[in-house]
Amino acid sequence: MNEPISSRPRNNRRKGPDWVVLSFHWLSVIGWVILIVALGLSHLAKPEMKSGLVKYWGIQVRDYWEPTLTGQLIYLLWWCCLVSLCSIVLNQFRLRRATDRQQYNSVALFLIALAALSFFYQI
Repeated sequence: MNEPISSRPRNNRRKGPDWVVLSFHWLSVIGWVILIVALGLSHLAKPEMKSGLVKYWGIQVRDYWEPTLTGQLIYLLWWCCLVSLCSIVLNQFRLRRATDRQQYNSVALFLIALAALSFFYQI
């Protein structure tokens, strides 16, 4: 009973993820949903494909990005970057133990959204 405190095994008092950790998971899910919506919007905003049949029949196709949808797409990509960056930064403040895990999906989401934004801003 008179053992030093450092030699006793530590009890894990955590009963599962608390509301802060759960909010990090939900931020990640929200960010991925925003990215999926942005992908759908990019499909609608991109120039139409000009195939051989279209040229043969002389059908007019749009060869430019739709300006209104492109603006909304850029807005969604910025929101995606913001949500993922908030999740990354808040998670860094929250990590305290060696068993706490980093959320790599938020980092991947941030890099994907940044790459998509670099296409529009030509960085």
